[in-house]
Amino acid sequence: MVVCSRNRHMGFAGLTLAFAAAFMALAFVFPPSAQAGSDVTYVLHLPSSELPESIAIDHRGNMYLSRASADEVIKISPGGRRSAFATFPAGSTPLGVRLDASGNVYVAVAGSGVWRIPAGGGTPVKIAAIPGFPNGLAFDHRGNLYVSESAGGAIYRITRDGSVAIWSDSPLLAGMAGQGPCGTHPAGALGANGLAFDRHGNLLVANTTLATVVRIRVNRDGTAGSARVFAGPDCRLWGADGIALDVRGNLYVAANAERDIVRVSPHGRLHVLASFADGDLLYTPSAISFGTGRGDRDHIFITNFALFTNGVGAGVVTTDVGIPGRPLP
Repeated sequence: MVVCSRNRHMGFAGLTLAFAAAFMALAFVFPPSAQAGSDVTYVLHLPSSELPESIAIDHRGNMYLSRASADEVIKISPGGRRSAFATFPAGSTPLGVRLDASGNVYVAVAGSGVWRIPAGGGTPVKIAAIPGFPNGLAFDHRGNLYVSESAGGAIYRITRDGSVAIWSDSPLLAGMAGQGPCGTHPAGALGANGLAFDRHGNLLVANTTLATVVRIRVNRDGTAGSARVFAGPDCRLWGADGIALDVRGNLYVAANAERDIVRVSPHGRLHVLASFADGDLLYTPSAISFGTGRGDRDHIFITNFALFTNGVGAGVVTTDVGIPGRPLP
């Protein structure tokens, strides 16, 4: 059964899709929100051409944002100073961003693969060629890096020794072209997207067009175990993109098509934490990261990709998720 929320996006049917340089160009403008609905506030406004797709935050509070509209990752200091952190070959489309334990920055680049940037900045180095649409990233406790390939609906694993292989291609990871359970998604048939490991070591995967979160058990030998739907299908999750977990095991999902932030309990129950429909400042939310200051696990930072608003509202917003914090391990 698919649970559908009220229809807020009748204009999606008229969108024109075009994948160019392994990405999409969309032209449609939603009206700006008149007011903020809860405590969602801007911490960073960006020009409409920026399209920040993913976010990672280091232990000093620096933000790293991928610019999907350009070939760049930018760094924002806690004081708000912006600098170019890394530049990729011309025509690149950087998407997911993650940090390892040493502060090195990893970036999924559509049509290319995964690149690594030294913690202090420098020239990106391609560490893995992954075809299609590499997108979300997550590290396991052993330091292996997992990459979602959204066009083909698969998860790749890059081991610490550098080997690369498809880790799971469960049918639950595939997207749906055209009319899906919640409508026609403007980004096309994207499946597996945001990734996060839960406290039991299972991999959680957002499926964009099917409005689900899939849980894949990790076997003791590191291979992929059984996959099952953990949450959804539910149209509150339509456009499930970036995800993040809090210290209690609640999952936060940026639903880009619904323009919602949804909290999913450890038992799979859904609660809309913030919504553009209620006046919250969410303009195509695409990725989520928790703050990394000592004890700071009660605020999430969200990239407003602003793709479906033609760049209106681009930047980073934050909101209190109401979870008592504790220091990161």
